[in-house]
Amino acid sequence: MAAYGALVSLSHILDQILLHPPPAYHFIFAREQIESLQIRVLSLLDFLENNYSRKLSSKEMEDLESRIADASYAAEDVIESNLRNQICAKSTEENLVSVDMEENREIHIMIQKFLSIEKDLVDNQSTRKASSSPVPLRIGKNTMVGFEDHLIQIMSMLTTDESDRRIIPIVGMGGIGKTNLATNAFNNPFIIEKFDIRAWFVVSQECTGKEILLGLLHQIINTANRNELEMNDDDELGEKLHKTLFGRKYFIVMDDMWDITAWEIVKRFLPDNNNGSRILVTTRLLNLAVDLGSCTPYELNLLDEAQSWDLLREKVFPEGRCPVELEEIGRNIAKKCRGLPLALVVIGGLLAKSKTEDWKYVEEDVTSAVNNEDDELCMKVISLSYSHLPIYLKPCFLYLAVFPHDFDIKMSRLVRLWVAEGFVRQCGPKSLEEIGEEYLKDLIDRNLILVSKIGISGEVKTCHIHDLLSDLCRREAQKDNFLVLSKLDNNKASLDMQRIRRLSINNCHWKDVTLTASIRSFLTFFSMNLSTYSARRSPLLRVLDVVDRYPKDEILQLINSRYVSCTGLISMSSSSILSRLWCLQTLVVGGELTLPSEIWQMPQLRHVQARRISLPDPPSRGEKSTLLENLQTLSIVKDFKCTKEVTKRIPNLKKLGIVCPTIGSYSLSNLGFFHKLESLSLALSGTLGRGNMVFPSSLKKLVLSKCKIPWEDMSIVGSLPNLEVLKLRSNAAVGQKWISNEGEFARLKYLLIHECELVIWESDNTHFPCLEQIHLRTVSLKEIPSDFAEILPLQVIDLYRCKNSLLESVKEVSEERENLGYDALQIRSSVFALLRISVQRGINLALGNGRSRDPYAVVRMSKQILKTRVVRKTVNPEWHDDLTVAVLDPSQPVSVTVYNKNMFSADEKMGDAEFDIRPFVQAFKMHPNALPNGTITTRILPSSSNCLSEESFIFWKDDNLMQDMCLGLRNIESGQVKLQLRWIDIPGYEEF
Repeated sequence: MAAYGALVSLSHILDQILLHPPPAYHFIFAREQIESLQIRVLSLLDFLENNYSRKLSSKEMEDLESRIADASYAAEDVIESNLRNQICAKSTEENLVSVDMEENREIHIMIQKFLSIEKDLVDNQSTRKASSSPVPLRIGKNTMVGFEDHLIQIMSMLTTDESDRRIIPIVGMGGIGKTNLATNAFNNPFIIEKFDIRAWFVVSQECTGKEILLGLLHQIINTANRNELEMNDDDELGEKLHKTLFGRKYFIVMDDMWDITAWEIVKRFLPDNNNGSRILVTTRLLNLAVDLGSCTPYELNLLDEAQSWDLLREKVFPEGRCPVELEEIGRNIAKKCRGLPLALVVIGGLLAKSKTEDWKYVEEDVTSAVNNEDDELCMKVISLSYSHLPIYLKPCFLYLAVFPHDFDIKMSRLVRLWVAEGFVRQCGPKSLEEIGEEYLKDLIDRNLILVSKIGISGEVKTCHIHDLLSDLCRREAQKDNFLVLSKLDNNKASLDMQRIRRLSINNCHWKDVTLTASIRSFLTFFSMNLSTYSARRSPLLRVLDVVDRYPKDEILQLINSRYVSCTGLISMSSSSILSRLWCLQTLVVGGELTLPSEIWQMPQLRHVQARRISLPDPPSRGEKSTLLENLQTLSIVKDFKCTKEVTKRIPNLKKLGIVCPTIGSYSLSNLGFFHKLESLSLALSGTLGRGNMVFPSSLKKLVLSKCKIPWEDMSIVGSLPNLEVLKLRSNAAVGQKWISNEGEFARLKYLLIHECELVIWESDNTHFPCLEQIHLRTVSLKEIPSDFAEILPLQVIDLYRCKNSLLESVKEVSEERENLGYDALQIRSSVFALLRISVQRGINLALGNGRSRDPYAVVRMSKQILKTRVVRKTVNPEWHDDLTVAVLDPSQPVSVTVYNKNMFSADEKMGDAEFDIRPFVQAFKMHPNALPNGTITTRILPSSSNCLSEESFIFWKDDNLMQDMCLGLRNIESGQVKLQLRWIDIPGYEEF
């Protein structure tokens, strides 16, 4: 909701003026008016937060929301323009611009507008009716792949021997199949026979306890006079329901639950008859599912690519198999549905009634095809998740529209942008970032944001959003000029560019559009010419997030900026006007950043990051300076002088990166005074002795590089009580032997040792009791401690360019774990070699249905996909193309698929085959370099277990191990492909 976001943002501005003005400037403003305006803003915020979620968004409410947004934007513009003028006047030594009578009148008019809005908002309160439904009709089982497996699990939970009343929550995002699963369980003949009473109720967010009780009674009690029931109050209805259910075995489905309040009222009337009664709840909210208690939530996840294709194929071709020529394009369409069953079902219905030549158009824009089918059914289902969001989460969710489709979003970046946009409201002692992270977790628990990567401590590192939800964001974000995207370039002539607040450019279609004075946020996701995007055209720009160089002079014009991210070399050492960026919170530079001493006069700073930062010393006590209490990130600082004065000026630092040429006089022993530091990266070109190894006990992550710490001194690091991640890189530690001690590394979960002197490692399972992952890269270590088999949490050991003896010891540890009844280790070995596949020729390829004869071959191994060139007008192509794949896992087969290139439709599949490289790997392990040239080491005969059409030979020739093979193509009338394999060993790698 744009209105709420605008109000919170305006509140931040007013707070900053009243409570945290910049120390370098003295603002002139009518304090009484600013305070009065703040009272009105806070009043509206409180009303929306406490009442809006229980109100229907009627036409009147929509109009009021638009008025709130417009009034908030106008207030921001007037106030920030005035402050900008004052700062510019002082910076240029002009006469200060005072607040004249006209500006006072403007603020007074705004106050009156807010008073009028507040009155109308209260007067236009409207209630929302709950929905109930009769027993649902049976839905086809094919709506979900693996449906029977899910149904069996739910049926087992419903019919288990436990006699106590149980509440079983099914949780997942909208459209994933929760209701369908519940319906099939509800209507299952075995369930019908098992339970005396069944009832179904569809719950809404605003549903009252009375409405739930009435809905259940209407299904359970055969009464001719329903009006008589409706005359009863909650307690009377509850008593009737309790009497009806008492002593009987009942099964109730509460579908689509959004709020637990009404449920708390109703559940006391549902008796525990100690006879196996069950209550099944479907919800999109993980927190709600957990709060219901009783049973662990049954979570439905998105389908993988194979399951997606199976579901789509079943929907399009229920009675038969998919034609070969449609399989590849069909798989692509299924993949673009991103695993959402509802989207696959909807698109399947569309394809089933479409001509095959139209599939290509569907593939080009699957999301639009899904949204436009069945009267936008899919979008209506998805949009409920947005409609039921608490109002404070709505602007945060809408902001996800700035990111391109399939974009992995860094959690830290997203939260910092939310904070800069003013969406996060201060509450209690928590930082804005901590509150923002709670917002993110809430959206994840509501299945609106999907987690891409999780850190070792369980924190979200990156996330993304489903394409359908992304489209929902984009639709809603256009309202009230909350956001405009470059994808809308075909409609830009109809847009009022003078009212747009945020502009995100995801592609190159906006080259001719210039920034306007109204734009507050400008984001790009590809390199472009920024000459037409001068800050002078958007003097009130708040967020600048671009992937290009941006001139220093332009940055210094962004007086109201809160977030600046760009690339290039930026030197501000001679600038004395950086501090006039009085709102700046985040400064990220993808290059070197030289800062002036004015940096110590910017208390709003929260995050400063660059490849290298030159940071001046803080001013002496006699000079003007202030505490940077909000600064949490400072990375990577070159020649960081860690004096006590510095530690006092930035007391709340959480993340610090340092690069120093030598220990010298940098006072690194003072690092221990950063009592809130959680992440430290330290790179030196010298020995870090015991005297300088003083780290704060708050550290959770420590990265050391070139520090040359003797292994015996590593106990200082091991004594850190909260350390969870330790990365030792490039001689961070020196010596050939590491003997760890009991009680050290008590909470360590992740250990990386890269290019360090280490041959012998002595330890036992009590030294690393919480260790989950070990990454050993380019080390001479002979073996890992055998006692590591008894470290229960240990899951992964990753090896890169290590000795074969180390790999063997890891395998032995894994086997010992299995003998002890623990899970086996995930043993990861990076690329050991390259395999060059020469795709030589095709023989008698099938003609297929198309007119063209333009074949090419696609080679796949794991996630690697390579193609040959297209050879025109032949079914006996001579390709002779060399394709090289990295051998990550020798057990993975290599597949070859031949296609016919079509100009106006999907490329036609002309058959496929696969082969096993394990015999080839085994031949390499025999060290064939000692054999005479031309020696055949292995013969492989055609069989039903391979695709060989004739005998294959592995041989040694011209100092290379090679294999010739001829593969017969499957799933087609005829065709063969001739290949030759050649092993490319990488020096320094050990055997498999």
